[in-house]
Amino acid sequence: MKGKVRKKTRIVKKRHQRYVRLANILLGRMIRRAYGVKQKNIDIRKHEPCLIVSNHILTFDPILMTSIFDRQIYYVASELIFSLGWKSRLLTHCFAPIPKTKSMADVTTVKNIMQIINEGGSVGVYVEGNATMTGGLSSMPAAIGKLVLRLKVPLVIYNFEGGYLSLPRWATYTKREKHVRGKIRKVLYYEDYKDMTADEINDIIIENININAYEEIPQYTYRGKRNAEGLHRLLFTCPICHGVNTAKTAYNNYLCAKYGEKLTYDEHGYLHSDKWEKPQNLIELDKANKLAYQEHIINNPHFSVSVPGNFTEVFRKRRKHFGPATLTLSREGLTIKFKRKMKRHVTQHFTLDQLDTMAMQQKEVLVIYPRYEQTKMLKIPKTEIVSSYQLVVTLQILKNIMQYAETKPADIPRLDAQELGL
Repeated sequence: MKGKVRKKTRIVKKRHQRYVRLANILLGRMIRRAYGVKQKNIDIRKHEPCLIVSNHILTFDPILMTSIFDRQIYYVASELIFSLGWKSRLLTHCFAPIPKTKSMADVTTVKNIMQIINEGGSVGVYVEGNATMTGGLSSMPAAIGKLVLRLKVPLVIYNFEGGYLSLPRWATYTKREKHVRGKIRKVLYYEDYKDMTADEINDIIIENININAYEEIPQYTYRGKRNAEGLHRLLFTCPICHGVNTAKTAYNNYLCAKYGEKLTYDEHGYLHSDKWEKPQNLIELDKANKLAYQEHIINNPHFSVSVPGNFTEVFRKRRKHFGPATLTLSREGLTIKFKRKMKRHVTQHFTLDQLDTMAMQQKEVLVIYPRYEQTKMLKIPKTEIVSSYQLVVTLQILKNIMQYAETKPADIPRLDAQELGL
């Protein structure tokens, strides 16, 4: 006698929408006030089930979008949110985010998305993967045109505006004027895109989520007394003298200790210097910052960067915290020194070949992905000069240099600014 076929567990459940309504009643008004959101809700029910894609400007974009739509949306989320023990179990019970991990094939994530759509749910994807550091597109989005063609449901392209200048990802002081707003930029139904190629769909998505914070209309002011604090975490080379980690920020000023340069950050997000004919936006300054940093590392074979922080190892459903540690990154690789139980000192070392990549979580957390071990995390104190963003860029540059170990510095091919960063 054949065994019974096990019934497939549903992902979409009625309780998810009930939790969304409850959260909006209890927290919605407070969340909107915190981010300066003054708009009315947007009714998205006529498009459901649908795939929603959006630009990514704030860590809590999913919370804001869910609040504005007042509908349950199943977001594709990083593996890291599933390693928080009971918090992750509660999040999964209430809202069922879709896991996307480095160790899980994309096909598994796609199957979950398709199941949710077939069950009548809507899926949200932040195709950039990272919240912007500069106010421009964080990175070239992954090609999801094939997924859109497979789902055959409405494609809703959503835009957040005002969020970057309201709360920059690099900022350490968050009290400033805020003007966050969102809108549906474009809706494509299956009849609209069925004859398009995957690349054509992807181009439409890129075109419609590529929001420049400095070109938004209307242009608001973002007044604050300490708006520049933390800017050194983005511009870790001085825009004037190109000194590395020579800057500190206070109030609305970016100060370089090497030659005493003083730059001023204004209420529209521009940086001013008496050495420039006009103020500069952070999108362009970040490009120059990364290119100058690349030259510094290439021309300094003994370059290394170190930073203290709180060290954690991440497992599938839990995390193991080790406390204070020191991380050093150089051409020799990555070294992490910390203590285990009984105050035993431990050193972990990975060559550049043994590191897959690094990423940035929220503002201060560096995520390290070794090739053959579990994920590592280092939470860097706000007061440190070295940032997680700088370390991500450093690894990218070092891995490029590694390919040309016997090449003279002047002959090493340089990475473009677009290839560096998040």
